[in-house]
This record gives sequence, C-alpha cells and structure tokens, in this order.
Amino acid sequence: MARALVEAAFSGDFEAARSYCAPDITLTLEGSQTVRGHEGLRQIMEFNAEVASDVVLQIHHVLGSGNTAALNRTTRLTVGGNRLRVEVGSFFTLRDGLVAEWTDYQDMQNVWRALGH
Repeated sequence: MARALVEAAFSGDFEAARSYCAPDITLTLEGSQTVRGHEGLRQIMEFNAEVASDVVLQIHHVLGSGNTAALNRTTRLTVGGNRLRVEVGSFFTLRDGLVAEWTDYQDMQNVWRALGH
C-alpha cells in the first residue's frame, strides 16, 4: 500500500494516489508543512508537478508491521534547472486498509536553494 501510494503520487496519478488514502489523511513533510485530506494530497502533488521535472524514484526498502510501514527511497529530480538527489525516509500509518498518515523526513536544503530560498 505505501509503495503503491508513493509511486502513484510521484507519477502524478492523483486518482490512484487518492484511492490508497483515508479521506482524512495527514501528510507531513517534516520541517516544511502538513496538509490534510484528499485536497491536501492534491495540493502537494500539484506543487511538485509545478516545481520539479524528470522525477525518478528508487525505492530501496519497504518494511511493515501491523498498521505501520516504512519506506526508504532516493528521489532524483530537476528543480530550477538543477539536478538534485534527495534521500527520504517515509513512515505510514494505515487504518481500515488505507493510509491515514504519511510523514516524509528529508534534507530539503538543496531543494530550497534551487527554488531560490
């Protein structure tokens, strides 16, 4: 479930991504922002599509136990003409077979610089 959600979200397939999420999902980009619900998921996906191109995910590990899952990935993307590599740890809580919480931990310094911040 976690892997399918991440792959759908980063491929830009909102309907597929939404189908893996509880209606009240909480999505947190640690140190950056938190959004809620399917509309929050859509906002994050639209923002990513606006600022990033050539996004390639490499999922290294997926672990799960009960209602908790963890995923380690490398995300390669182009932002502001700069090719970036971001190492990400993602943690998920499932409820009734759907993702209720998704939290990403990543170093966003290179991304912010590429965006001019």
